[in-house]
Amino acid sequence: MKVSVIIPVYNAGDYIIPCLESLRSQTLTDLEIVLVDDHGHDDSIDRARAFAGNHPDMNIVFADNGTNKGPGAARNTGIAAASADYIAFVDSDDRIEPDFCLKLYDAAVKENADLAYCNISFDYQDRPNQIRRNPETESGEFTRRHKKAFLRHYVSYFTTFIYRRSFLTDNGICFPDTHSAEDTCFLACALISARRIASDTTTLYHYNIMPSSVSRKRDRNRYRNRIRSLKTFKKYAKDHDLFRPFRCEINLMVLKKGWIMGLKDFITN
Repeated sequence: MKVSVIIPVYNAGDYIIPCLESLRSQTLTDLEIVLVDDHGHDDSIDRARAFAGNHPDMNIVFADNGTNKGPGAARNTGIAAASADYIAFVDSDDRIEPDFCLKLYDAAVKENADLAYCNISFDYQDRPNQIRRNPETESGEFTRRHKKAFLRHYVSYFTTFIYRRSFLTDNGICFPDTHSAEDTCFLACALISARRIASDTTTLYHYNIMPSSVSRKRDRNRYRNRIRSLKTFKKYAKDHDLFRPFRCEINLMVLKKGWIMGLKDFITN
């Protein structure tokens, strides 16, 4: 199996089918889709099971998060259930271009890369879409210099990446048990640990911006969770002897993505 696509399923009844249709259209056929039931309040998972039953040609695997634990924990459950060489993450209310998996897999294999990434479109309901870009870096060896540059211009578009599964498990890279900035922590840990990287400059992921999305809801504890996520990243770096080489970049990320944005969350909520 070449790519496992992990999708947490939680209260996405209106969007889960278009998401799955975008996976059905993938040009990479050696694909595994891992749907993780995060126990929402609607019929999302039932719709997903019905879709799977109507499309037996698709390799769809269901995993159970036990109770509602949030998207980070659901993705960890998906990682444990996945079996492919590389892992991708797609949110249940988003969609991907038909060649998302093929282009990133081919780029990763060509460079023997731990990570491969593309760019992303922010798709709004009430205004024109916006293309957002990851920092550019050379494909091949992911040197300390390239990592520093990537971290200085860090953006948490973690769904635009595919990750070598053995790379994640060997390095103990997983999502923290927080409900804010868990994706920031995960991607940052992967970036400082990766030995090789590959990129495709096209826009292959579509992020739907909706007022009801988890990241836009008011949450009085979000600032605490955000700070906790960034502290987890810093601890990971220290535990893996990666803090000293990237001390300035890591401290800057903790300040900007943790404390400053945490303060913004505190004021907003």
